[in-house]
Amino acid sequence: MLKTCAVIALIMVVGGVLTHRLGILPFTVAFYGFGLGLLVSTLVALIATGSVFRRLARQDAVGQKIIIALITAIPLTVVLSTVGMAGFQVPAIHDITTDINDPPIFSFAQAQRKLGENSLEYGGKELATLQTEGYPTITSIYLLGTQEQGIAAVHKVIAALGWQILGEDTTLGQIEAFEKTAVLGFVDDIVIRVRPLDEGVLIDLRSVSRVGVSDLGANARRIERFVNELKTGS
Repeated sequence: MLKTCAVIALIMVVGGVLTHRLGILPFTVAFYGFGLGLLVSTLVALIATGSVFRRLARQDAVGQKIIIALITAIPLTVVLSTVGMAGFQVPAIHDITTDINDPPIFSFAQAQRKLGENSLEYGGKELATLQTEGYPTITSIYLLGTQEQGIAAVHKVIAALGWQILGEDTTLGQIEAFEKTAVLGFVDDIVIRVRPLDEGVLIDLRSVSRVGVSDLGANARRIERFVNELKTGS
């Protein structure tokens, strides 16, 4: 019975990933299938682990239970290594920006969004408050140099991070790109704005998930990676 549950759970986890990445099933169906499979595989792993310890305590052979425990623990291990425990403690939001008072506006990403996906309209004061509470250190970046140098630095970081460019507005000093998440291949859109300020430029980002209510911290981590790469290369 435990072995059967393990097989079904793993099929649901892998099936959820593949059906979403290949566009076979809608996000909601694929995601809930993945989530249910993840839950069942975790329960099976716990039950199998408990059985292994009981058998060891009685000095009995553990049999296939240890293999079942190890294999069914893989999905949860992958999720935790990708998201981390902190990802489950952040606010349930999916729109993060370095400038909550004047967030960059998307121009090209809207054409990529399908019916039913998240809006690119900023959530206003309520969203800003939740972000400030969850990610108080995310702020604008100031670099010395011209706007052209700032844009060149942004392009260098985008290439280093492997983001795909959607479009660029040289008049506004904005670049739009997207990135796919590692496990389920969720697509998140990013807009970077570079504006002259005194002897340098003020760089702001905004990262928004196309689907889902909570991003489990993915957009904030993306912005932090960008900032670290930008500061390292500047």
